[in-house]
Amino acid sequence: QQKAIPHILNGKDVVGRSETGSGKTFAFALPIIQNINNVNNIQSLVVCPTRELAMQVADEFKKIAQTLNIKVCAVFGGSNLDRQINAVKKNPEIVVGTPGRLIDLLKRKALNLSMIKTVVLDEADEMLDMGFREDIEKILKFSNKLRQTVLFSATIPDEIKEIISNYQTDSVFIEIGQENKAIDKIDQHYLFVEQKYKKDTIKELFWTDVFGRTIVFVNTKRYAEELESFLNKNKISAKALHGDMRQGERKRVIDGYKQGKFDILIATDVASRGIDIKNVKYVVNYDLPQQLEYYVHRIGRTARAGESGQVVNLITNLSQLSYMKEIEKQTGASIGVYQTNNDNLQMYFVDTKKLAKKTNRFISQNKFQQEKRVSKKAEFMASKKQKENKQNEHKKEEKFKPSYKNKNAEKSKKNNSKNNFLKDAKKQGKINNKQNNKKIASKTEKSKSGKQQKVNLKKSSKAGNKDNKKTNKWYGKFIKK
Repeated sequence: QQKAIPHILNGKDVVGRSETGSGKTFAFALPIIQNINNVNNIQSLVVCPTRELAMQVADEFKKIAQTLNIKVCAVFGGSNLDRQINAVKKNPEIVVGTPGRLIDLLKRKALNLSMIKTVVLDEADEMLDMGFREDIEKILKFSNKLRQTVLFSATIPDEIKEIISNYQTDSVFIEIGQENKAIDKIDQHYLFVEQKYKKDTIKELFWTDVFGRTIVFVNTKRYAEELESFLNKNKISAKALHGDMRQGERKRVIDGYKQGKFDILIATDVASRGIDIKNVKYVVNYDLPQQLEYYVHRIGRTARAGESGQVVNLITNLSQLSYMKEIEKQTGASIGVYQTNNDNLQMYFVDTKKLAKKTNRFISQNKFQQEKRVSKKAEFMASKKQKENKQNEHKKEEKFKPSYKNKNAEKSKKNNSKNNFLKDAKKQGKINNKQNNKKIASKTEKSKSGKQQKVNLKKSSKAGNKDNKKTNKWYGKFIKK
C-alpha cells in the first residue's frame, strides 16, 4: 500500500506483484475512492477471476464508499442478470465484476465504459490460467483509451508481460518479496500414508491433532463431496465448496464458515484465491496441486496479515514425495515429516526408507529380468539370422547347380508346352474344318436353289405352251366358223 497508493493517485499505470495477504485490495481501493468525481457515471472498473473474490472486493469498497455516498455494484455469473443490469443502469461510480458477466453486459449495451478513468485487473495470473485472456482484452478495448490500467498479480508470466506491453504506458513496477516465496511463519509438514488409508488418516488428524479453523484442499469436486460426507458420518462438521454449486449455496457456505458455524471447509482451487477469511490456523492438502503456484496460493490462506499457520500435506507415493522436495527447493521452505503422539494416527504412517529400499529391489529385479529377456531375445535373433543366411546360400547354389528335381521339372515343362501346342493345333484344325463345312453347305444350298429355279422355269414354259395350244385350237375353230 505504501508503494502503490502514491503512483495510483497520480494516475500512473502500475504493475504490482506480491505475496497473498499483503493488502493488495486497499492498495488500489483507497486511491480509486479518493479520485472519484461527483459526475454520475461509471468511473472505475475492477475485474476479478472468481465470484467470491468479486464479492469480497466489492464489500471492501463498500466499507469506505458508503460513508462518502459512492455507489458500488458487483456483477458476476450465477446470479440474476436482470437485477444486475438494473443496478448498472443506475450508474454506480465503481463496478466490480468477473470477465464473463462483464462481457455479457457489454454485448447487451447495458455497461458503458467510455467515461471510465481506471481499470484494475486483480489476480491477473489467475484470470489467464482460467482462460479469460480474450475477455480481458475485449474489456480493455471497450474501455476509454485514456484510462489508467492497474494490474495486480502474485506471479508475472509471459502472457501478463504481453498485456502490460499492449495496454499500459510507462508502467511502474512494484515488487514485494520474492516470487513464489512461501510465508516464513507457516510450518509445513507432510504425512506419507497408503492411498486406502487416506480418509482414515484425515479423520484421526481432526480427532486428535488439528483443531480450529481449517481449509482442506482437493483437486476435484467429486473428492470434495465424498470427503464432506465421510467426515460428517464420523461426527466431524465440514462443508464442501466447489464450482458446480449455485451462487446462493456458495454464499451460505462461505458466510457460515466466516461466522464459525463449522470449522472445516473442503474446497477446490476455486477457493484458493480471493477468499479472505481471518484466523485460518490450518491448511490441509488432501491432494497435492499440479502446479507450484497453486500450492503457494493454497498455503497463503493461513498466516495472513502477519499471523502464523500450519500446513499438512498428505502423500501416498514416492513421486509425490519427490514433488514435495521440489516444492522445498522452489520456495526455499523446509517441509518435514509430521510429528504426533497419537498412536492411532501413527498406525497409518509409512516408513519411506523401507519403501524406497523395496522399490529399489523391485526396480533392480525388474532390470535384471529385463536384461535376461533382452539377452535371450538377442540370441534368438542371432540364430534366426544364421538360419536365414544358410537358406539364402543354399538357394544361390541351387541356381548355379540344378539338381535332378530341377531337370525333371524342366522336362515336364517341355512336355507340357508340347502338349499345349498339339492341343492348340487340334483346336485350330477343328475350327478350320467347321469353316470349310460351312462353305460347302453354302455352295450346295446355292446349287440347289439354282436347280429349283431351272425346274420352275421348265414348268412355267410347259404351262405356257399348253395355254398357247388351247388358244390356237380356239382360234382355229373360230376361223372355221
